[in-house]
Amino acid sequence: MGDQTRQLADEQAALRRVATLVARVAPADELFAAVVAEVGRLLAADYARLARYEPGEVITVMSTWTRTGSQLPVGQRLAIAGKNVSMLVLQTGRPARVDDFADASGPIAAEARAHGVRCTVGAPIIVEGRVWGVMSVGAIQEWTPPADIEARLASFTDLLATAIANAKADQELRELAATQAALRRLAMLVARGEQPEAVFAAVTREALRHFGLGTARMIRFELDGTATLVANEGKTTPDVGVGDPWVGYPPNGLTATVRRTGRAARVDDYGAIEGGEATLREGIRSAVAVPIHVDGRLWGLIAVGPGPLPPDLEQRMAAFTDLVGTAVANAQTRAEIIASRARIVAASDDARRQIERDLHDGAQQRLLALALRLRSAVAPNKGDEAGAEIMDVAADVMAVTDELREMCRGIHPAILSSQGLRPALRSLGRRSAIPVEVDVRIDGRLPEPVEVGAYYVVSEMLTNAAKHARASVVEVDVEASGARLRVRVRDDGVGGADSLQGSGLIGLKDRIDALGGTFSLHSPAGAGTTVCCELPTSADAGHTDSGAGE
Repeated sequence: MGDQTRQLADEQAALRRVATLVARVAPADELFAAVVAEVGRLLAADYARLARYEPGEVITVMSTWTRTGSQLPVGQRLAIAGKNVSMLVLQTGRPARVDDFADASGPIAAEARAHGVRCTVGAPIIVEGRVWGVMSVGAIQEWTPPADIEARLASFTDLLATAIANAKADQELRELAATQAALRRLAMLVARGEQPEAVFAAVTREALRHFGLGTARMIRFELDGTATLVANEGKTTPDVGVGDPWVGYPPNGLTATVRRTGRAARVDDYGAIEGGEATLREGIRSAVAVPIHVDGRLWGLIAVGPGPLPPDLEQRMAAFTDLVGTAVANAQTRAEIIASRARIVAASDDARRQIERDLHDGAQQRLLALALRLRSAVAPNKGDEAGAEIMDVAADVMAVTDELREMCRGIHPAILSSQGLRPALRSLGRRSAIPVEVDVRIDGRLPEPVEVGAYYVVSEMLTNAAKHARASVVEVDVEASGARLRVRVRDDGVGGADSLQGSGLIGLKDRIDALGGTFSLHSPAGAGTTVCCELPTSADAGHTDSGAGE
């Protein structure tokens, strides 16, 4: 009776110690080590081991204890196959035992025999209704397990299950908060209209921050069967540059596997797969990749590595890339809209230019020729009525010609095409109904869409100042610096302009947006109106390409 009392007291004390660790949310390594030590000593076993079941019929050793203090491998991954305690516990969800290893089989049994194990008892750790792992104890020497060993093991595995469930819930909450924060940062980039390349780089940085490994990269699958490296962040740099074709990847590596299956993939050792030498030279031995789907289509992947890869990394990354797919889709959609706007603006400008040419080369020239013929048909000194009437017709024809010339100037200014932005803006200032101070600091010509966009900003604002602002002067300041053209138009009129109320201002903003620029309006009542815009002056300005989804 005394032995049973002591045994019960020892067991209760051990359970209290474990429960205290659970209550104060001890780190997993500390908790696991404490539990296997308590169980091994309490049951007078030679060793105790805690292992977790992983996807793919694999078990990972999480913690071990031995009576002698010798170390058994921790972190070891073993295939679950054959007849052994780990397989029986997984299959039944109940405690199991192997008293004679003569009939045991599989890699786990072989590993136990290699350590001289003669008897093993295991109990399941059930978390949220699923067999999460197994707690096992055993003997290397002669050992008779207590009759109630399964129930006593279950007391500890129940506490472990509670701790694991709590830790899992806490981790999921932290990851959810971190994921939502990352999504907010990415959404802000998309809302600000950042280029897709900037969004790709930000997404990849978030993946690196989120999963804490050495390198993260994003690869896009192209419709022609190739792939492109669109972002790379971290310690290692591949031979391929960002924006270049992603070539030379192993046929059984991450890129090929994700493209072929559309599912997550991992490589635990690039040295063990064909063609993995280049990745090894880069310093990456192991990596995990998850697919990115955009609008239901496999768009690409995000890969992280190297380093110890947690067994659930694919699942954690999948939750992140679902949100990443939304950010990429939004960036892609916005880029496509901007590209569409740019094409519409370019088509409109081409149409204006063609109309101006047609009028100038057609109707204007014909009218001018007709007027000259009428003038020559009548000598100025004849003075008869027919001659006077013909002269009146000629004057009318010249007036129509002048009107057509003004119309052509409004449709597309010829001086802008022939001489550039500086003379065109000065011409606008000379024709303005109110005084204009023009300061243009530009060296040479700019891309035609940029010159046209800046011209129409100034033209529209001069028109508004004359019609609505009751201004006494307008200041036009234009400067090309670096890769940007800055335009500022300010009047001293009544102010109160609203970009949401005037179609002209809305059209200007759309035009500048389509060219990849920025447009701002400041017009407080009684304090004048100022419009500022910036335009990129690179060679491809106004020809925005989404660069995504192809």
